[in-house]
Amino acid sequence: MAKKKFDAILEAVRVDEDGQVQLARIFERYGVVFSDHLLIDRDDLINRINSGQKILTGKRQYKMGSVFDTGEYVRVVSSKGKDLLSVGSGDTNKDKLLSVPRF
Repeated sequence: MAKKKFDAILEAVRVDEDGQVQLARIFERYGVVFSDHLLIDRDDLINRINSGQKILTGKRQYKMGSVFDTGEYVRVVSSKGKDLLSVGSGDTNKDKLLSVPRF
């Protein structure tokens, strides 16, 4: 099985009372190494995906700095004139990141 190609790992999100992502914790990939965690807002995350960056869900393995357990790609879905974040397939009317932990 081929490795997935990606630019960043989405590790956790902070959501508001409506379930919409406010803040995301990501690790950017620089070749074979990764950055420390970065906190980015919803608009920055959507802009990164729309500009062509591939972002996967995942979790850093304990004491293994550049090794992650990866999941699915995060995608942007337009619904009723709004950009929504989703993991997996299917339509949604709000952000659908159920497999991503909250912080």
